[in-house]
Amino acid sequence: MKSYRVRVAVAAGLAVAGLALSACGPVQAGAAAIVGKERISSSDLDAKVREFRADLASRKMAEDQLNLSMSVPQLILYNTANARQYAELARRKGVTVAESEIDGFVAARGGQAKVDEMLLSGGIPRSMGRDTIRAVLVQQKLMAQAGAGNDEQSVQAALVKVGQEADAAVPVTFSPRYGKFDPQQGFVADDRFGAVAAQ
Repeated sequence: MKSYRVRVAVAAGLAVAGLALSACGPVQAGAAAIVGKERISSSDLDAKVREFRADLASRKMAEDQLNLSMSVPQLILYNTANARQYAELARRKGVTVAESEIDGFVAARGGQAKVDEMLLSGGIPRSMGRDTIRAVLVQQKLMAQAGAGNDEQSVQAALVKVGQEADAAVPVTFSPRYGKFDPQQGFVADDRFGAVAAQ
């Protein structure tokens, strides 16, 4: 079965499962994306981009050395949408992640400073860190329920199953301003709408 997802590396080399994002469909004016019925506004995204760049500057990290898979706005939009999609799916399925579990995740990876650096290296502002980690932990719990074991085959099967469930329950649509979503490449230019939103 062909997988409709793309993976984005996040803290500690984990991958947050992608979104089967709609290539078309209505997007509200001023919205960067719609996650289920929730709107991610372009102004909110712009604020997160500014915050991310301020975080980099405070750590003396250079944006052009991060080797990101997408532009900063695209990657932050993607991660925001992903976190909200899994938060809503968790709510619907009664899956919870305690703050202590997030604290344990951080501690196991060397503490907050190291995790912040990992997040920033993946294009995630520090303020989104706990939501991103929560999405990872929700996904892991749902994958375990879907039969993920210690072998790669069962993990991949569970990843696809959980991703499809997330897509069906909480569909995500991006504004074409950020490009056309390709399952293998992420965002690509959409000639119908001109150039992809720049940095």
